[in-house]
Amino acid sequence: MLLQFSVENFRSFKDKAILSMEASSDKELPENKVEASKHRVLREAVIFGANAAGKSNIFKALTAAILMVRHSNSIQVGEALPLMVPFLFDESSSQQPCSFEFVFLIGDRKYVYGFSATQKKIAKEYLYIYYSSRATVIFERTHEQYVFPSSETAKKLQPIIARNLENKLFLTTATAWNYEGTRDAVEWFMNGINTYSPDYQQMLNVSGPMLEKDTDGSLRAFTNGILQGADINIADYQIESEERPVSVLQSGVSVMSREYTITTLHKVENGNAYPLNLRDESSGTINLFFFAPVIKRAFETGETLCIDEFDASLHPLLVQKLVSLFNDPDMNRGNAQLIVSTHTAELMNLKQLRRDQIYFVEKENTTGCSTLYSLDEFSPRTREDIKKAYLLGRYGSVPNLETGYMAYE
Repeated sequence: MLLQFSVENFRSFKDKAILSMEASSDKELPENKVEASKHRVLREAVIFGANAAGKSNIFKALTAAILMVRHSNSIQVGEALPLMVPFLFDESSSQQPCSFEFVFLIGDRKYVYGFSATQKKIAKEYLYIYYSSRATVIFERTHEQYVFPSSETAKKLQPIIARNLENKLFLTTATAWNYEGTRDAVEWFMNGINTYSPDYQQMLNVSGPMLEKDTDGSLRAFTNGILQGADINIADYQIESEERPVSVLQSGVSVMSREYTITTLHKVENGNAYPLNLRDESSGTINLFFFAPVIKRAFETGETLCIDEFDASLHPLLVQKLVSLFNDPDMNRGNAQLIVSTHTAELMNLKQLRRDQIYFVEKENTTGCSTLYSLDEFSPRTREDIKKAYLLGRYGSVPNLETGYMAYE
């Protein structure tokens, strides 16, 4: 489970931004948190903000850091790290590395993993584990200087250091060479946290294999249940796939890629089922269809889902319902977490979300810097109409429509 994520000097976030998934108190909505290894962990965090404030950059930061871990072993000597995009509206920051840190639980152990990188190399990297209230160093790295918990460990890992590159993460290099101290952390990055956005092809590539491998029909029942529960007239679906050659532009070599075709079945009053290609469905139906497999898997595995523009083309009441599923212990048996960006102000309801689950992103137009902060910092009363207060600008993070004008010529 994710306890905290922080990012600094990445895109619009010049200064350090912290997203905490630890509950600040026991009093509010106890069903919205999980007790895990002496930590009170939130099931959800919802991020609001004006257009262009920087909400998506939180998810781009999560994605960039996760993909760095997942793909580090395939990086070649001298290869650039294009996902590392610093804050560019400042001459000093644009030359400094981007920084990321994850605090997470694996079983009853807390880990802290972080790294800083430019597009050329890793500047800093570290991994800690908590066996008690104090952190134990697994490794620390500053450029090509390494620190280990003992001289014996350093001697053991010296051959792995020699195999690492300045543009590769030691975390994944050590794991690839069978170092047990880093294996669990890498496994969490591979399977314990995922980021998504409502992009048709990306979601088809993710959900297609799950839908095709649904041998027991449980995913079909879950997906159909989600659709029908949303009052969408889809009775069932069919999925087909085939391998086709795809040209890799950089090399000119063709590789085989599996392509999926999904057909929805609509039953009308005459009792007949009529097929429709999923691409011809509404955007909201497509998004809901693709979200169903990843939500079901998360409920079973306990992974952390991070979804940008979660409410894209979805009705506010449907968004509220989907969010509420993560607080239902009968549905969310694996204690999965959900982190989303949204404009659905109906979620600003202290009967559904806690104050520490609601975040805002605001950008200062004079500097271009984004900041991330929680509603908890304002300490609103539990009976307060926070939706109204937000739309009135009391918490910031709304567009100032009086600073410009809209004209028709």
